[in-house]
Amino acid sequence: MNAIWITRYSPLWYVIMLPALILVIGWLAILIRCILARRSRRILLCAGIHLSAAFILFLILMDCARFAYLSEPDLRYQPFQLTLFGLPWILYMGLEMILSIALGLLVRDDIRYRRNHLTPDTIRETVNLLPEGICISAQNGTVLLSNLQMNNLCRMLTGGSLSDGVRFRKYLEETGEEQNGEVLIHAPDGKVWRVNRNRITESGKVYDRLTAADITEQYRVTEELRNNNEHLQDLQKRMKAVSDLSGDMFIGQEEANARSALHNQLGQVLLMDRHYLEHPESTDADMVGMATREMNRFLLGDAEAPFSGRTDRLRQAVALAQSIGVQAEIHGMVPEHPAYRALLAQAVQECAANTVKHAEGDRIDLFPEETGKEWTVRITNSGCPPKGPIAESGGLLSLRRNVESAGGSMTVRSTPVFELVFRIPTV
Repeated sequence: MNAIWITRYSPLWYVIMLPALILVIGWLAILIRCILARRSRRILLCAGIHLSAAFILFLILMDCARFAYLSEPDLRYQPFQLTLFGLPWILYMGLEMILSIALGLLVRDDIRYRRNHLTPDTIRETVNLLPEGICISAQNGTVLLSNLQMNNLCRMLTGGSLSDGVRFRKYLEETGEEQNGEVLIHAPDGKVWRVNRNRITESGKVYDRLTAADITEQYRVTEELRNNNEHLQDLQKRMKAVSDLSGDMFIGQEEANARSALHNQLGQVLLMDRHYLEHPESTDADMVGMATREMNRFLLGDAEAPFSGRTDRLRQAVALAQSIGVQAEIHGMVPEHPAYRALLAQAVQECAANTVKHAEGDRIDLFPEETGKEWTVRITNSGCPPKGPIAESGGLLSLRRNVESAGGSMTVRSTPVFELVFRIPTV
């Protein structure tokens, strides 16, 4: 069988030499990985022995190549070297196969070990997969650990790599927005980052730690809520102002209604007193006295409303009209609903008083009628017709408001005679 040094002149030499070089590189790499992973001494010893064997094999093959080029090689090499050069090439290939199998087994063991144990590479890969940026540096700014996210953020903000932790922290503090002990960074790509700064102590040494979290969505939602809150506060202020204004308007309306009612009823009492003084023989003195006492009690605050002792306001209004010399005649059926009778009573009081004051009459006629889904009441009086259009104020204006509040409508005509018509929907 041919010796190994003879194959130097054939392609077989390269087939043997190349695997030897690859074995040296492979065993060196696996030894370094085992050292970094802090593997056991047995594994390190095994890798070291195999690396030495691969390296020696490679040196022998290199010397063999040199031996083939020398003119007198026997004078330059020791006898044992010549013996190695004379060994069959198949023996060297067998040794390479053994080293290759051993390398494959150790590589498989290293892969299994890294899957089940924490190693520096595993920690580094895990940190790089974090969505948050992290940087740990010494007090002098030397970066001891930083992941890809933090490096990318530093490059985006400063245009350079992360090489000084202290300088990068100061840059963030100067350009960021301080908020509750944290720094908000608005990146050029539109994202918002929240940076936390703290110090950690390990083995008696103090280190600076920076963490950066992407809070773009949370920041957007927070800003939207803040804007909505400001809008709601503004709306609340406006609603309060409207409520206060509505309350003032309601109070003003109630006061106006009360003044109008007091004016009308006081006017009726005064008209009643005047009629009694002018026509004592046709006036019920007891009614005049009762009405005067009730009005005095109301004005003195002893009663909530004048004539409050009466149960039926319509009958009370007819009696009061008669007491001032006005005969109120109702032609038709009057609804029993209290709201309708109250409006009709107010109309009787107002028309009776105006008949005495303006028309110098002594009679009013009421024509209530139910037409479909509404009640229609038409009122006329005796005496002089109006001299012109009637300006609604005081009692007439109060009557119109009450009719419209009940969902109805009111019309006042002055030609050819006075006529008041109001319509209210039936219940």
